[in-house]
Amino acid sequence: MISRFSVSAFLLLSIIFIVSGCASRKIQAYDSDKIYAKFRNEYGNCNSTGMKAKASLYYSSEDRGHRTVINLWGNLASPLRLDVRAGIGAYVAHIREDDEGLLAFYPEEKTAYSHSSPTRAVKLLGLPFPFALKDLAGLIAGCYPNLIPKSFDTITSTANYNNLLFIFDKGAISSITLTREGLPVELTGGGEHPWRMEMSSYELDESGKELPDKITVFTDNKGKAVLRIKSRSFTNTNWDVKSLEMIIPDGIPTIKLDRNVN
Repeated sequence: MISRFSVSAFLLLSIIFIVSGCASRKIQAYDSDKIYAKFRNEYGNCNSTGMKAKASLYYSSEDRGHRTVINLWGNLASPLRLDVRAGIGAYVAHIREDDEGLLAFYPEEKTAYSHSSPTRAVKLLGLPFPFALKDLAGLIAGCYPNLIPKSFDTITSTANYNNLLFIFDKGAISSITLTREGLPVELTGGGEHPWRMEMSSYELDESGKELPDKITVFTDNKGKAVLRIKSRSFTNTNWDVKSLEMIIPDGIPTIKLDRNVN
C-alpha cells in the first residue's frame, strides 16, 4: 500500500520537475546568445563623442533625504564635469574627472578632494553612485562598454519569466537583466559594497536608441538614489577645453584621498 506521505512526495517532485522544465523551455525559447550580443552591440558602443545632461537627484539614507539638481557635461571618453546644486539654491559640489583621476570642490566646506581613481573617489566621498562619472555619463547616453562583460557565465529567467538574468562570476558587475529585446532593466554589483541599479522609463533618442529617463540605485547601507533625466543632448565633436576646466579658488586646500587606500 502506498502511504499518503509517498503520494504527497511524488506530487511535490512532479510539480518541481514541471516548473523547472517550463523555466528551462522558457529560456530555450529565447536565443540568449543573440539577445546578449544585441545588447552589447547597442549599449557597448557610443553614437556620439560628447554629451550634456540635466537631471534631478534624490538621495535617501537612514530616514534622511536630499534633493539636488545636477548638470553633467563633457566628452564620453573624458574629461567630464559635474555641478551639483541644492534645488534652485547654492552649489553643493563641483567635480571634474579626467585621465588623472577625480577632483571635487565643496564650496561650503571650502575644501577640495582628489584621487587618482575616480571609482574609489566616489566611494570615499560618499557620492550616491557606485561608479565613475564616465560610467554615469555612459548610462545616461546609452553606451557603457566598461560595465558590459564580454560574455556571461550563467543565465536564468527572472521570477516572472519575462526577462533573462545574465550572471558573471568575476568583475565589478555581478548580473545584468535584459528583456527579450535586449533592453537592460537592471544591473547589480558585488564586492565590498554590493549595489543594485534599475533603469526604466525608456525613450527613443534621435539615433533610435532606447535611453532610460529614470535610474535608481540601491546600496548596501539602505541608501537609495533616484536620478530623473530632465534633458540631454549629444555632439559628435569634443568639448572646448576651457568649458571643462574647474578652477579652485586661491587658498582652498586640496586633500589627496589616495593616502586612505588600504
